[in-house]
Amino acid sequence: MDNNTVLIAGALDHLMRHTLTGCQLAAHHAAQLLGVLSEQADLDSETRCLCDRMCEHLESDLEAGHV
Repeated sequence: MDNNTVLIAGALDHLMRHTLTGCQLAAHHAAQLLGVLSEQADLDSETRCLCDRMCEHLESDLEAGHV
């Protein structure tokens, strides 16, 4: 598996854990991995944009205490 695939799998795992349990730590880890992904130069622009948007959404929810 290449690095981006590992990052995507990890982000999805944490995002799923957060969605199913409401775990704030999982949301934080998902946001971190999505942030790293959004900065990858070899990622296509649409996927980069999606990662960036989800990262921002999770971070906003964490800051507002919605998670």
